[in-house]
Amino acid sequence: MSANITNGTSSSLPTSMESNLDVLVHNRDGSLIIGASGLSGRYWAGSLWFYEDPSNAPEIEKCSAGVQTEAGVTDIEWIDESRIAVASDSGAIEVWHLVNSRSAFRNLFYLYEHDDTVHAVSINSNKTRLVSGSSDKLIKIWDLPTQRSVSTLHGHTRKVECVVCSPNELEVFLSCSQDGSILLWDMRKPKPAHRLDRASDAALPTCVNWKPGESHVVAIGDEVGKITIQDARSGNGENGVRSASAHTRAVHRLAFSPKNSSWLASVSEDCTAAVTDLHPEPKQVYRSYSHNDFVHGVSWDPLSNKLLTCGWDRQVISHDVNLPNTAVPL
Repeated sequence: MSANITNGTSSSLPTSMESNLDVLVHNRDGSLIIGASGLSGRYWAGSLWFYEDPSNAPEIEKCSAGVQTEAGVTDIEWIDESRIAVASDSGAIEVWHLVNSRSAFRNLFYLYEHDDTVHAVSINSNKTRLVSGSSDKLIKIWDLPTQRSVSTLHGHTRKVECVVCSPNELEVFLSCSQDGSILLWDMRKPKPAHRLDRASDAALPTCVNWKPGESHVVAIGDEVGKITIQDARSGNGENGVRSASAHTRAVHRLAFSPKNSSWLASVSEDCTAAVTDLHPEPKQVYRSYSHNDFVHGVSWDPLSNKLLTCGWDRQVISHDVNLPNTAVPL
């Protein structure tokens, strides 16, 4: 059974921000949420930080709201203008609500069903279902209105690295795992609808994302730094596949520009951020060396189209991709 724990509102800011900034995500109004993790004494702790003005990140004194979490934060997804879903390394799914004109966090619930770290969460297009993937090899489907899990999917044999819902098809999502597979799912069915074909020498996938404007085209990042673009429906692993070596180590996240769907941003454990133009053939148009540790978070500002990245160096960097190789620490 799920544990459902409801907390009060937290209006006081945490005294410090952990050094490992693992994820940052813009809301559609341009505001920003950051998830941080780090060792606090003998315990691995986490926190959430909300900025009405992203240019203030990561300054604690200028954040609009902040809250300490029970464990490290691994992923975040906006549900709407004031609610966020959080993946925790405790194995929990958390939902937080920004209240009091978005000046404080209120916990709506914690849901514990995974037996290990949750690495990814994604929400379907009508905001009713949440998908989570974990080191326990399982994928779970959660019903947000009733706050309970409705399905457990057994398709992977190792850690689930990433899950991402289709922006166009309500019940469809992708998952990738350290078992080497990328699976296409229909939430209404207990088994995957399709396994994406990949080259026999392909490296393990680490992240996936859907290409805007093309319902079945996906981007795949892998453990050796390569980005691959392919049709999720293709039965031929070599047909229509395009790839580029974007990094020298594992790709951690991928994000398409909301203003230019051929621009794909990627961040990596090689401590760099890059933007690849996919049209007509993949080519690098931007790279930043401003981080000095793993880069784990990447998000495009939907209003300005500036790129923000964060990493384990406790930096949030703003990149103006229209100006080649320009990176500005915030």
